This record gives sequence, C-alpha cells and structure tokens, in this order.
Amino acid sequence: MRTPQSPAREGGGPALAPGAGPARSLDHLLASAVRAAEQAVCVADVSLPDEPVVWVNEAFTRTTGFSAADTVGRNCRFLQDGLSDLGYDTRAPAARIRSIIQSRSAGTVLIPNRRRDGSVFANELALSPLAGEDGVVRHYVAVQRDVTARVQAQDARDAVRAEAAELSDHLQRQLVPHRLPDVPGWQLAVRYHPATREDGSRGEVSGDFYDLRVLPTGRAVAVIGDVSGRGPQAAAATAALRWAVRGVLGVVPGPAEALRQVAGAVHDTLDDRFATVAAVQLPVSDGTGGPAAGLSLCLAGHPRPVLVPADGPSRFVGTPGMLLGPFLDPDLHEVPLDLRPGDHLVLYTDGVTEAASPTRELFGDERLLAALDALPRTGSGADAGPGVDAVADTVLAAVADHVGDGPTDDLTLVVLARSPR
Repeated sequence: MRTPQSPAREGGGPALAPGAGPARSLDHLLASAVRAAEQAVCVADVSLPDEPVVWVNEAFTRTTGFSAADTVGRNCRFLQDGLSDLGYDTRAPAARIRSIIQSRSAGTVLIPNRRRDGSVFANELALSPLAGEDGVVRHYVAVQRDVTARVQAQDARDAVRAEAAELSDHLQRQLVPHRLPDVPGWQLAVRYHPATREDGSRGEVSGDFYDLRVLPTGRAVAVIGDVSGRGPQAAAATAALRWAVRGVLGVVPGPAEALRQVAGAVHDTLDDRFATVAAVQLPVSDGTGGPAAGLSLCLAGHPRPVLVPADGPSRFVGTPGMLLGPFLDPDLHEVPLDLRPGDHLVLYTDGVTEAASPTRELFGDERLLAALDALPRTGSGADAGPGVDAVADTVLAAVADHVGDGPTDDLTLVVLARSPR
C-alpha cells in the first residue's frame, strides 16, 4: 500500500521478494486478487487530513474514467462534483458515509457519482475498515458497484406503480356514488375502506360497492355488494354489476326479482368471477314512526346482515341465496324485516368478518356480534339508539383493533335505522 507521497500506480504495491514465506505469498495472492477484481476498489487513509485515497485498482479507472494519478491524494467526494447542479442531492448518502467512517464500522451506501466524461452512475459503495496489526483502523476499503441499471429499473417500476395507483384511485371513485340521496324516514351511515398492503399503502382496486336508490314508487333500495378478485378487471366487472343493479331496480318490483334479472344480465360480464349482493327495500315514510310496512331483504350469496335491537342481543337476519355470476337463474329469497325505532340494521362485506389478526385469526361472526352488543341500548320503543355513525364506527374500531398494523381486505359497511319521531 502506497502513501500519498509515493508514485501513483493502479494496482500498485511493492513487489515481494522471492521465497518470502507462506504468509507473504498469501498476502501477494490477495493483493493480486484485488488488483484483478472486476469490481472497482479504492483504499483511503482515514488517519490523514481529509482522508485521501491512497490506492485504486484498474477496475476503478474503467468504472469512473479517472486514473490513479487523477485520484490518489484526493478525497473520493470529488466524484460528486457538479451533481447538485444536475439536480442530484447527495447530502444524505454523504452524511451516511461520514457516519460509517467516524464510527469505524462497515456499511453500504447508494450514492450518485460522476465519471470523468460527465456521465452519472449509481454507485453502491461497500465500506469496510482495515485495521493494522495494532488493531487501529487507519485505512478504509471501498468496493464500488455500478448499479445504474438496477436503479433505473426500480424507478421504472415505481413509475408504473404510481400510474397504476392513480388508475386504481380513479376506478375506485367510480364504483361508489359521490353522495347518497336522503330517504324520508331513514338514517344511513356508510364506511368504505379499500384494501391496504403490509406497509399500509393502498392495495389494488377493490370489488366492493354500495348504492342507494330512491324510486318514484314510494320505496327506496339500499344495496351492498362484492365482486371476487381485485385490480382493473375486477373494477370493470364491479362497475357493470353496479349499474345493472341500479337500472333493474327502477323497473322490477322487489329486490329478489330484481337480483334475478341482474344475474342473467351479468352472467357473461362477470366471466369466471362471482359476486355477492344484499338488497334492502325501504318504505319511504313521512317520519311519523308508524310501522315500516314493506321492509324486506334479499341476499344473493352475501353475508347475512346483523339486526341490532334497541332492547336485546344482536342477531343475524335474512335467508342465504345463491351467488350472482355462475347461475343464470339463482335461487333467491326475499324476507320481511321488522325494524323498530331504536333498531339498527348492519350490512357489511366479508372484509369485516374475514379480517385477519397478525396470527391469521379471522375476526369472525362472534366478534362482530360482541362488538355490536357492547353498544349502549336505549330500551324498547326508544326513538333513537346509539346512532348509525356510532354503530358503524364501533365495527370499524373492533376490526382495526383485531388487525393491528397488518393489511386489510376491502371493507364496506352500510348501517340503516329508522329516523326518530
């Protein structure tokens, strides 16, 4: 290893005397291996002012374009000269390099470097302390690797992901109404949470949807559904299903018959996908608190909603029916509901009950009922229970507590209650 005062020499170093012994032969072999390495290697003396480079191999010259004479005696930061004028910010990686050297530790840093011809490359710099026989670190070995292609590929992937995320956000917004109409005599709360990944970022576009349509026949229909799969194709299938449901509800009486008509309309559109839908027919009232005649529920493969009474335990309601998509004429059942003042009806997608804890335990039906039973009750015949927003937020909080920081699936809630007198 040369000093700054010795002649600059790529792959330099004193020749060994013949017959110097096994230890010197091994040292000579290692020195030859470093000189011949395909990776750029340089050595800096960190005991001297400004920590100058004292040795480089030939691969360093091939990678950077700078010869040993250009490099030896200078701090390696000259490889960043002029980069700030080109828009590169090297402050963070340079600080990381200083921290590694000052602590006499090893580490790897990714930093942009400039070649002699002015071109820029991404340098993955592996730093290792080199201790002398007395154990004192006076030199650092830096192995450089040009990873420009890898960084460019990562940048391209990031750009594609950003574009896909933007598309997903746009598609997601098209799957649900911007606002829901008011229904005389009813209160409504909606919670709509697309899937998240392990890092908490937005997952691919979901297949969940919901809608509420007030019809001129003196009734309204609330709908919640879920199409299997995710991504743009699932979004397209979901949009087709949502608009088919919306269109049929306006011309076909009763949610069961409407969903049968939809099954035939979307049989080919869904292709190999399937969908679950719950539709609740609501009689439009004048808010007098009279009997809610005409209230009914139809389930097409969808999880059964939960009825939260004002004065009793929560329970599942409705009769399961067949999925939409695989069957042209599914077997569906429309059942009447009795929803009194103070009662709440909770509709949800399977992202609620299938939410998984860090140990992969599902939230499940029992936890859902327990969360709803923990709500304060106001007693039979009360004009108002805990409120639709409180019910929806209670379920969300219970699911979030169960999942922790883990990922979630698409999750949608629709809570209905009769307006107080």
